[in-house]
Amino acid sequence: MNLENLEKMVAGLPNFRKTQAYDAIFKSGYDSWEKATNFSYLLRKAFEEKMPLSIDHELFHSKDGKTTRALMKLSDGKHIETVLIRSGKRNSVCVSTQLGCPMGCAFCASGKDGFTRNLTVSEMVEQILLFSRILKKEDEKVSNIVFMGMGEPFLNYKNVIETIRFLNNKSTLGLATRRFSISTSGVLSGIKKLSMEENMEVNLAISLHSAIDKKRDTIMPVNKKFPLSKLAEALSDYYEKTSRKIMIEYVLIKDFNISDEDAVALRKFINELDAAYVVNIIPLNETSCGYEAPTSFEIGKFKSYLEKYKINFVQRFSSGGDINAACGQLVRREKG
Repeated sequence: MNLENLEKMVAGLPNFRKTQAYDAIFKSGYDSWEKATNFSYLLRKAFEEKMPLSIDHELFHSKDGKTTRALMKLSDGKHIETVLIRSGKRNSVCVSTQLGCPMGCAFCASGKDGFTRNLTVSEMVEQILLFSRILKKEDEKVSNIVFMGMGEPFLNYKNVIETIRFLNNKSTLGLATRRFSISTSGVLSGIKKLSMEENMEVNLAISLHSAIDKKRDTIMPVNKKFPLSKLAEALSDYYEKTSRKIMIEYVLIKDFNISDEDAVALRKFINELDAAYVVNIIPLNETSCGYEAPTSFEIGKFKSYLEKYKINFVQRFSSGGDINAACGQLVRREKG
């Protein structure tokens, strides 16, 4: 499938045909032009030859039925992973933005094999479109899109923003920009650019995981280039320009970032932000990276520290661990 060819295909056609083509893809969710019977046979055949709608993929479902991981084959033969997370009325697609990841976070499996390339707009749209088709069969829709899969979204900034604007368009999925979330490890240039975007009410999430520079250095190499003081400054400026609440992602790692000292540092970092925020805490998901998740008792103790220092937090409960679809577990697996 190659959405970049769509405009070329409809360029010489009447406007109503262009509308019908978009409807076939995004409203009807067809996986073949043969199903678009309002097109002539010759037109269907031409579309099928130059822009087939099939998406080469394999699905893996969690035991609780709440999470589905898709392994998708790209046009160059490489594979990426994307995840559908069902939670009540929310159907969130976790989108990968890069093939591999260059950030090298010590607790995350996504960058273990290094970085190959950025994903195109089409390759990101296809991840969402795949699950949109699946949900349509259940009379449901994609409600939220989170750029929290494999890769650093702000190192593929142009394509990520273009993907959001494309899917915000009424001719496609028509999703409001506030339904999108972008997670960054702390690429300051991306934070600054996002603060200056017009009509872009997306949610910004920061992968923090420690508010102590020496600790964050050891698990997130990005901190050596953009230390916490610079990150806090960039986020303060972002909030001043957008008034958008900042989500602070904090993975709980045993014997590393769950002490009283860590909570004090987190409180200090939040004070420097002077912004609306929420801290999302989530126990580390199992990978082969050598770090461990804390026990329930240790998590409870850290939560008491957060409460003591009046830190606004919620605990996220991970899903999809049994199919390697949880946060930090996406890697470049090959099909079969």
